Amino acid sequence: MTQDDFCQPSSEWYFIRVELTVTDVNDNVPDWSMVPVPYLAVVAPDAPAGSLVYKLNAQDGDEGNNGEVEYFLSDGGDGRFEVDRKSGQVRTTGLPLQRDREYLLTVVAADRLGSRSAPAVVSVVAGARPPQFSNASFTIALPENTPEGQPFLVTPAVSFQNKPISYSLLINPSSLFSISAETGEISLTRPIDYESDQHRYLLLVRACEGQDSMSSAAEVRVVIVDENDCVPEFLQSIYSKDGVPETVTTATSLLQVSANDCDSEENAELTYYTLSQDFTISPHGTIFPVGPLDYERPNHLYEFVVMAIDKGEVPRTGTTTVRIRMANVNDEAPEFSQHVAAVAPASFNWLIFWQRAGKIGEAGSISHAHQHPQEAQSSHSQYRTFVSEDAGPNTLVATVLAKDPDGDGITYKIANGNEEGNFVIDSQKGQL
Repeated sequence: MTQDDFCQPSSEWYFIRVELTVTDVNDNVPDWSMVPVPYLAVVAPDAPAGSLVYKLNAQDGDEGNNGEVEYFLSDGGDGRFEVDRKSGQVRTTGLPLQRDREYLLTVVAADRLGSRSAPAVVSVVAGARPPQFSNASFTIALPENTPEGQPFLVTPAVSFQNKPISYSLLINPSSLFSISAETGEISLTRPIDYESDQHRYLLLVRACEGQDSMSSAAEVRVVIVDENDCVPEFLQSIYSKDGVPETVTTATSLLQVSANDCDSEENAELTYYTLSQDFTISPHGTIFPVGPLDYERPNHLYEFVVMAIDKGEVPRTGTTTVRIRMANVNDEAPEFSQHVAAVAPASFNWLIFWQRAGKIGEAGSISHAHQHPQEAQSSHSQYRTFVSEDAGPNTLVATVLAKDPDGDGITYKIANGNEEGNFVIDSQKGQL
């Protein structure tokens, strides 16, 4: 059978179910899981043999025999304590205990194949000992907008004598914090502001079993976290630039805007944007034209909004107004009011007019007739008029009108066609 045979409709296919069983490898060691740390216990000095002192517990991530854990006492205790291999219970052996003495027991946990945990030390006092906090120290990140009176941390402690515990603050910077004597819950006494208050506080919490009784203390580190509660503010409510020539290029920096944000880190990092179709802005606030600008726009003014947006998880936005006022550049030639390719008598006198407004404009022409017309074409802007052959001096023949798109002033003159000096034109009014 060839390879092509498998692609033919007549080919027969067989499906086989394959099951794979992954076997466990003893690649994990037992890991202690008792809390709190350090491992502390008490026992009565006169405790009888077999009295429960502490319960060891370790976890092994393997399965089967690889994950079954046994416990061993490797050192310490002077023979006064023993460890049950299966349950991990630490009990007294019955040998006398010295009152108020601390016994340090070193224990290990191992699986059936001999993988051993790191040694752990259990401290046992034959008598009373102070309360133990659930953590040797506490650290918490506290958002600046946390309301006063709202608990943000609990510092529980256990009494080895099973007595009620009372909590208090031994160190309380600026009396900014309070603690519940019954529960150990810590809260603020007033709102806190990241921008005006300090950012780190060290508290010392005391747990006491009663007046003039044993007590212990734990440090609490409070780190104030900035919330994105500040809106970016521009240094100016309006930025303006006057006298920008309309010939400015897209590589020209026109204006620099700047905003501040009183937050910190990413909450204070700003990027600038604009929705203007005529201008663009760099991420750092520099404004450039997108393309050619035009003086001949309403009020010769471009006005648009620039936004500063921070990088907070919920971004905040500040805005300002930018006004760009244009300066005229004489880049447009004047235009006559009539653009007609007229038919005129061949015997007409032609007068060609040029407009002047810093630039010379298009040619204009005026024709006048004395006899029957013969057709002739003109490509200039043309005014058609008739005048009597016996017209005297100062007879108004025609008035020409032109406009300059730049808005510059216009003057008129006769360029040619008046070789005999029969006509004059008013340079300001365009009257011929």
